[in-house]
Amino acid sequence: MNPDPNQTGLFLVGVRGAIGTTVLHGIEGLRSGMPPIGMVTAGPEFADLDWADYERFSVRGWDVAGDAHRAADDLARTGVLPPDLVELSGGLRDRLEMSIAPGVPEPEDRQLVDRRSADRLDLSPVEMVEALRGDIREWMSELRTRKAVVVYLASAERSRDLPEAWMDPEADPIKLLMTAPMDISRSILYALAAIEEEVPFVNFTPAPGATVPAVAGHARRKNVSVLGNDGKTGETLLKTSLAPMFRDRRLHVMSWEGFNMLGNKDGAALEDPDRKATKVANKDAVLPAILKESPNMHVGVRIDFVPSLHDWKTAMDYIHFQGFLGAKMSLQFTWQGSDSALAAPLVLDLTRLALMAQSRGEGGPLHAAAAFFKQPLEVEEHDFHRQMELLRKWLRPAT
Repeated sequence: MNPDPNQTGLFLVGVRGAIGTTVLHGIEGLRSGMPPIGMVTAGPEFADLDWADYERFSVRGWDVAGDAHRAADDLARTGVLPPDLVELSGGLRDRLEMSIAPGVPEPEDRQLVDRRSADRLDLSPVEMVEALRGDIREWMSELRTRKAVVVYLASAERSRDLPEAWMDPEADPIKLLMTAPMDISRSILYALAAIEEEVPFVNFTPAPGATVPAVAGHARRKNVSVLGNDGKTGETLLKTSLAPMFRDRRLHVMSWEGFNMLGNKDGAALEDPDRKATKVANKDAVLPAILKESPNMHVGVRIDFVPSLHDWKTAMDYIHFQGFLGAKMSLQFTWQGSDSALAAPLVLDLTRLALMAQSRGEGGPLHAAAAFFKQPLEVEEHDFHRQMELLRKWLRPAT
């Protein structure tokens, strides 16, 4: 059969998770005529660009446990997904379940995952990457497509140390895998599998992925686009939008304290201090990068798991700042939103951006995607407004 030039594979790591489930149903909702609210690339400013058609995205993916039907029912019950859309999409979830490949869990989770995923822990890192590459090839053959994107949506990983050799951008990470530790970050394995198959890779999590110089360098040499890290959807989005106001008005921020509550599986995973460390560090880093004229500013970030919130997250921030003649003032805000409803449209945006970069022959980290991430690859600018200008200039390069 000839490939379908309009078909795109969207291969999600953690496809049964809340974000993956929302992406799956979101595409179906868009096909039925629901508006693409929250999608940057679907707005009038960029409507004339040659985007991949999100209605032709076909979701496949990996997971280590769970059930797509239960995940959808949970999101409908908690007010994230429209119940009628979930009811009408039962056949879609059946087909997804038949195609899901076993994921590669962390070694500590062997007893918590399904048997097929646990079996992949018996493979060497090289064999794990080969297995993931085989999954990608199988899905692309099934979908008759030459276009696909891998998006990493797994729960927050435990912090891992990497051998120093991985810090060399000229190193060959495929060779390094031969002596890599068995607990190497799973984000690196999925990234390398995608790069080897010449498929763009998007890391929506705090895991290292293509922040590792050897991985980023490999993507450049293979001319494969990589995007990341750690999707910016809630409190950090607000911080990177508000902080420039204090900077540009030259108001001295003395302290910025944030308290976050999250109730889904990601929130549960962040109960583990080893998983939470990178997430908190990413949220901490953005303010000092923007508010350089507030050198003694105290920044505090706390993340607590609150099971009753389910997919809804709440952030309460307190900003204590100083104005003219030392007058002390404050700003307080509360942000409440659905973690998955905020993230899912960005996954579709990033898929389109990755495909555009690939079509332009731009391999390696896509700097223009910085506005979507807490820890943008190789970009020091954290001001959301400046990041959006970077995106606009990339989308419409000067002629």
